[in-house]
Amino acid sequence: MKIAIILHPTKENAAFYGMKIAELLMAHGAEIFVTKEYGTLCPGVRCAESHAALMEAADAVIAVGGDGTIIHTAKHACEADKPILGVNLGRFGFLAGIEKEEYRKTLRLLSGEYSESRRMMLDISVHSSSGIRCFHALNDAVLSGTLAKLFDFGLSIDGSELFPCRADGLICATPTGSTAYSLSSGGPVLDPDLECILLTPICPHSLFNRSTVFGGEKEITLSVLGNTGETFLTVDGDAPIPIGPQDTVSVRRSSLVTRLIRMDERIFYDRVNRKIMHGIG
Repeated sequence: MKIAIILHPTKENAAFYGMKIAELLMAHGAEIFVTKEYGTLCPGVRCAESHAALMEAADAVIAVGGDGTIIHTAKHACEADKPILGVNLGRFGFLAGIEKEEYRKTLRLLSGEYSESRRMMLDISVHSSSGIRCFHALNDAVLSGTLAKLFDFGLSIDGSELFPCRADGLICATPTGSTAYSLSSGGPVLDPDLECILLTPICPHSLFNRSTVFGGEKEITLSVLGNTGETFLTVDGDAPIPIGPQDTVSVRRSSLVTRLIRMDERIFYDRVNRKIMHGIG
């Protein structure tokens, strides 16, 4: 079996666990691929020139880090339709299949003793005078402005305009992303097996603005009303993209999915209970 390993670039124990996993799997006959900057991880690993080449070579991907590492990996793995096993080094690890102490469970990849959870993703299109830019998101797309400043946002569903929203920003999230920024902004927790789009305002200037759940077949279009300051689009926590006053942002369900590998029968609500309600890492 060919397995790609992607490491969090700054966590000090990421390379340590990546090495342990690579050595373990190679000892049982697996081929291990890494990007060239990690070519010295341990003897015997093979290097790929890019993330795209890495995904093309592998049958499965192991992401060693936290949820951010898994989300970053998903952007490449979804296009190659490759499953991801997340090894959690962080605090929450909602998307991880195992904790770092359980790294020997990666051997189950070789025997096929695991299940998969297929997670809905979003396609985000930014329409401007210079053309259309497209992005994929596993968690969310956030349209917001400069700090401590309210904006008026336009909102339409399948081309039908709804009421404008005055807020610090708007979050369009998948059910997977409902436990991320949307949750901290007062949004609900959604079962990740659902296929829907969650719209959550950030600090709305109204007592009646609440999160809204739209069907997965809907297309949500966002805009900024008036020229009241700089606004930005952030997709899955990546670098912010400037949004001009005449630009629109369209969000819809993607045809791509993220395939997350599970090594046990621990259900989603067990994770919510342990990691959010009781703060257990």
